[in-house]
Amino acid sequence: MTFPARGSVVWIEIDTSDAKAVQDFYGSLFGWSFPGMPAPDGGTYHLIQPAGAPFPMGGILESSSDGREGIVLSAVSLDVAGDVARLKDLGATVVVPPSKAADGGDYARLKDPRGNLFAIWTPPGPPPGVDTGQLDPSAFAPKPGSLGWFEIGTRDIEASRAFFAQGLDWRYESDPGVPGETYDGVRAGTPHPSGGLRELGRDRDAADYTMPLFLTDDVSATTDKALALGATVLDAPTATTYGLTYARLTDPRGNRFGLFTPPKS
Repeated sequence: MTFPARGSVVWIEIDTSDAKAVQDFYGSLFGWSFPGMPAPDGGTYHLIQPAGAPFPMGGILESSSDGREGIVLSAVSLDVAGDVARLKDLGATVVVPPSKAADGGDYARLKDPRGNLFAIWTPPGPPPGVDTGQLDPSAFAPKPGSLGWFEIGTRDIEASRAFFAQGLDWRYESDPGVPGETYDGVRAGTPHPSGGLRELGRDRDAADYTMPLFLTDDVSATTDKALALGATVLDAPTATTYGLTYARLTDPRGNRFGLFTPPKS
């Protein structure tokens, strides 16, 4: 396994005032498990472990004081302090200054100039005792229920393009899969797109957002299961012109997430 490239989105963090509710929903929907580890504040940080994946893909940060709910996308940084300075110069607002993360890595939280919360994070490395050189590379292929895509909805796609290109070295390619919609595939430290920028038209009554999308073998069936568990559908299962199927939802806490199945070919 090689170290994730700068700018790649490989981690999520769920902010919540009710960690058990989050675990019940996503554990039932995807089969995630939630091993605990000590947090710097003396509490417990619950890792998000997809079934069949070699490493966690995120964590749950519980706070009973501010009632904050949200899913934060974390992009890899090789120099958190340096990247924070660079992003501030580009118009970002620092929410959490460079700090030690609960998992032992370094991180910071910021808001982009559009007000979207995101994080930059230097992973601490593999768990103790895990020799990545002995792992089959196929073990790192996304499994059902794991993070496979991310999306940023923006009312000013030109501003978002410029900010993340200059701040995190993202590159873009037009995705014509949904006719009538401007959508950019994002190469975020990856040779192929691993996320997207979606233009929300300036005349639409919609706010900017960020969200993760999770891989599933059957978007429609997983959407139905999510509904039964208390989710709300924002965009019903839809197929692109090249055969990818996706849906957008909110979980019972009001957090956006998506589902997708790649084209069969």
